[in-house]
Amino acid sequence: MPYVSVEQRRRDLIDAAIRVSAEVGLAAASTRAICAEAGVQQSVFHYCFSSKEELLRELTREVVAGMVETAVASLDPGVDVEQSIFKGLMSLWETVRVQPDKQLVFYELTVGALRAPGRGDIAEWQYREYYASTGQFLTRLAETAGIEWTVPIPVLSRMVTTAIDGLILGWLADGRADEVEASLGSFAKVFAGLAVVVPVVAA
Repeated sequence: MPYVSVEQRRRDLIDAAIRVSAEVGLAAASTRAICAEAGVQQSVFHYCFSSKEELLRELTREVVAGMVETAVASLDPGVDVEQSIFKGLMSLWETVRVQPDKQLVFYELTVGALRAPGRGDIAEWQYREYYASTGQFLTRLAETAGIEWTVPIPVLSRMVTTAIDGLILGWLADGRADEVEASLGSFAKVFAGLAVVVPVVAA
């Protein structure tokens, strides 16, 4: 039987935990079910992770890192502020729309972290990552389009993140994708209205 490193086993268990949680919900994703999905004995789980709590921490980091990486890769600042924001929001939405079960796991992880006595820091880190990636995009957009934001970047980052976050949660509840997409267009217009053109200084 070929040797499998601890790192690879951890990777396999995290992937299995995402699949199981997406299918049955985070609360029902027992270590037994996760191990069965990964095709390993439970002893392997305890060799790789000290507890399910540690797995959940790593799972959260994995999901967040993947979402942030996808989001940053999809953002493409241009000279048209409204269009750039709309395209960025739509790219994020398309990423989520095709995997609603995984997105639901993400929300379960967030709420679970806030409720767990020793895991609240992971939820805070999670949103710091979102705000930071949004802030990077807004900064790049300002440079590309030659504008300044009338609202501080940290505040605007939170506004943009909260808008898409709330729309996605509402969509998970009612499935109205058409209204989400219409709302994204309106949000893009509102956020673009917070930009002012930087005057060109004559040489």
